[in-house]
Amino acid sequence: MMKDRFSNGFLAGFLAGIVPVVINFSGRALDLTTIVWSDFIALFIFGSMTTEGAAELVFAVSVLTVFLGVLGGIFARYILPSLNSQRHLFKGLLFGTTSWILFFSIPYLFQLPDLDEVALKSAMTNFISASLWGLTMAYILKRIDNKVSQ
Repeated sequence: MMKDRFSNGFLAGFLAGIVPVVINFSGRALDLTTIVWSDFIALFIFGSMTTEGAAELVFAVSVLTVFLGVLGGIFARYILPSLNSQRHLFKGLLFGTTSWILFFSIPYLFQLPDLDEVALKSAMTNFISASLWGLTMAYILKRIDNKVSQ
């Protein structure tokens, strides 16, 4: 393990990214959501929410998990130290939900097609995904921090 806060946070955010991917795609399969996080990424990368084929989907999910790693790095390096290092899980939960609010606002603010209106079921599923991502990211980061300090 590394003593570099950003790298540790990146790893935590990246690994925690598995949680929302599983929740999002399970939610879509169960008709609990119409929008998954990789749809946002696909819109920014390909100009369309619809991925054409497995390669585009895998690429969009890969970019998503790297992006979540960057958010984890920002949390570990800049957010957590300025607030002190206690109550990781609570702060991770707040960071995850705040990130969700900010990123769900972007399509509305920029009037992006297909994402400017979100159904309640999609908002709720994605809120749960963001909350659990934040909690999981903070938990993994705490575990990494404990290993580094030993």
